[in-house]
Amino acid sequence: MSQISLFRPTDPGDSGDPGDPGDRGTASPDAEGEPSGSRQRSRPRSPAGLPGWGSPPAPLDSQPPSIDWEETLNPEQLEAVTHGEGPQLVLAGAGSGKTRVITYRIAWLVRDKGVDPRRITAVTFTNKASGEMRERAEELLGMASLGAFVGTFHRFALGLLRRYHERAALPRDFAIFDTKDQLTLIKKALELEELAESSFPPRAVLSRISSAKNRLVSTAEYEEEADDFYTRRVARVYRRYQGLLRKAAAVDFDDMLFQAVSLFRQHPELRERWRERVRHLLVDEFQDTKHAQMELVKAVVGETGNLTAVGDEDQGIYRWRGAELENILSFERHFPGSTIRKLEQNYRSTQTILDAAGALVEHNESRRGKRLWTRADEGEPILLFRARDQGDEARWIVESLEGARHDGYRRREMAILVRTHAQTRVLEEELLRRGIPHSLVGGVRFYDRAEIKDLIAYLRVLRNPRDAFSLQRIINTPPRGIGPTTLTRLEAEADDRGILTWDALLQDTVLDRIPTRGANALRAFRELILELQELAESRSLPALLEEVIDRAGIADAYRDKGDADSETRLENIAEFLSAAGEFAEREPDLDPLEGLTAFLDHVSLATDLDSWRRDEGGISLMTLHSAKGLEFPVVVVAGLEEGLLPHFNSRGEPEDLEEERRLLYVGMTRAEERLLLTCCRRRRVAGRYQDQEESPFLREIPDRFLEAEENPDSFSGRDRGGEIRRFFGRSEDRGAVSLRRGGQEDSGSGDASSPDADSLGRGDRVRHPTLGRGEVLTVEGSGGDGRVTVYFERWGKRKLVAKYAKLERL
Repeated sequence: MSQISLFRPTDPGDSGDPGDPGDRGTASPDAEGEPSGSRQRSRPRSPAGLPGWGSPPAPLDSQPPSIDWEETLNPEQLEAVTHGEGPQLVLAGAGSGKTRVITYRIAWLVRDKGVDPRRITAVTFTNKASGEMRERAEELLGMASLGAFVGTFHRFALGLLRRYHERAALPRDFAIFDTKDQLTLIKKALELEELAESSFPPRAVLSRISSAKNRLVSTAEYEEEADDFYTRRVARVYRRYQGLLRKAAAVDFDDMLFQAVSLFRQHPELRERWRERVRHLLVDEFQDTKHAQMELVKAVVGETGNLTAVGDEDQGIYRWRGAELENILSFERHFPGSTIRKLEQNYRSTQTILDAAGALVEHNESRRGKRLWTRADEGEPILLFRARDQGDEARWIVESLEGARHDGYRRREMAILVRTHAQTRVLEEELLRRGIPHSLVGGVRFYDRAEIKDLIAYLRVLRNPRDAFSLQRIINTPPRGIGPTTLTRLEAEADDRGILTWDALLQDTVLDRIPTRGANALRAFRELILELQELAESRSLPALLEEVIDRAGIADAYRDKGDADSETRLENIAEFLSAAGEFAEREPDLDPLEGLTAFLDHVSLATDLDSWRRDEGGISLMTLHSAKGLEFPVVVVAGLEEGLLPHFNSRGEPEDLEEERRLLYVGMTRAEERLLLTCCRRRRVAGRYQDQEESPFLREIPDRFLEAEENPDSFSGRDRGGEIRRFFGRSEDRGAVSLRRGGQEDSGSGDASSPDADSLGRGDRVRHPTLGRGEVLTVEGSGGDGRVTVYFERWGKRKLVAKYAKLERL
């Protein structure tokens, strides 16, 4: 193999020709902030300090493992892996092995085609995914260091900008601004443009600027297309913001992609050299690419280059982040003469789950179409539970999952998926009440979220205004003109007098020593707390909480921002109101102040139980967006109601509705063996019950795949005990249905008195010790290993293994 380095300075105006050998210095920190030379010292590093950029392959001393391609890959995967020249799109259905295709293609190109690994570039969307991809490729090739670039789009763009910083008009050591830094600059830009944050919420303005950059729209172009008052002002802020970024010698994450594309557009000779350098480009999750990422791909490989794009249009769920599904739907237009392949064999789910999810997503028009199939068993029906309310829903979910443990499933093999973070509150409380280990994935616990902690702090101050920690948290939340200087002066005055901050706040002689503006703000806050304290003595907990939210202006503060993050926070506040209402209903005999204290104790205990659960490895609780790319043997998708899934924000555009349908498809296809769906007849919203309509998506799943249950008396305060064995078996009674991997039953000795399949026939009446009376519907196989399908009067259709079933013929 030729020794090719990505980076070697050739002339003062060119920071490096990717085709030339040479320089691999190690002076700069890498993108993660790790000093070069501290870890992986044995790996050569590029001048930019980015691993994989220019590092030569490092083979192991031993020979790489042999690979029988035809034995290892199915026919469709093999075709994609051994694709020749030119672009190809691999439509990889859920669980069909898309990552396997990418890693094996890297190995095939290097081992069988003799391609220098440094001429291969693979990009994806997360550091975790790219790390796993690299490790697997190195394992297949028997290399200690692959030499190819395998990383995220942003990491690839950053490497370009670091290397060609002069051409990009950037200082060599430019900074990268995160969201907090960006918001600081946006606020400064608004101030310089004399625009009020109340009229131009910083996050909303930043969202518009981010969208423009993802569309590769410059400040000048944005000014030209601005056609209304608001957009013209945002255009001014955009220009000012970019000026502040340059002054700070910084870029934001959107700039990385924008400027990388601009670099190639403005310097065609550089683009051509990189096309020569990147002989094979592999892109994962192609359905999630934005316009800027698509243009970067086209710049690197051209229209007819060796591109392997892998993705699934049915899993495109990030339109709200700027992803353009059209990139995968119109692939041939962007890359003429491309080959389209489909991976339809699924290695994850049962056929029932695949068929149900496929029937759902077939209602989308924006798709290419595919039908997933598996060699695994048909599997159990999908369970649909119509709950009375969210409490009923939570109890059924938790008891059903606990029932799964009796059949051998471990808690860490289970997941509960929801559409919004607000839905997790009731589920978390039910899990906490039962002491069941669980973890919230992709977010903080409900009661630990900032807006909820703010409300809890208000309630704590009302109950005990001398709680200095809570007082400090809320004294300027929402902002009311009490800045750090004013607060520091108040606390200093309190220290001088040897009194608590609240006591100092009550004394006008103290406030008179503070500048007038700050003192007036402190007096207004004091009066707010005193008024709310008086209400706390007579109002119910939900009514008091509503007064706090209203009088303190908490909801208005988020409502005025008008961005997606604020909408989520408002949903969480509404859910907190529901929590207060439910608590008050459970404790009707407490007077208002006792109820407030008891509720705060309840919240504190819920928070304190978080640490030990994580160590044990429990049930995963996450949003559907967070679940993408994961898989679990047992999955619950909760809250299939109009307004939740599809979400009320998606009622307008057909594209939004199709994305919501894809979101449910993603959730369903996370399940390997068991899938449970739930919906509620009514749900408490902002403290009040309202009737709910089932999600229209449920009507799009054929009835033959569903086993529905509506049992309004299921949770009337009594212990259901073994009733959950309607769905799952238990260890002490292996006569219940086993739901382990691929339908494998427990290896116990069985019961000699159980009739075998030969002695049972269609129409026989039988009794099961747990499931009760039933009628035999079908008999498969013979002897004790035969399977008997029985329709039980109380629990519906169950498939049992004869020798374990303990059936009694009636």
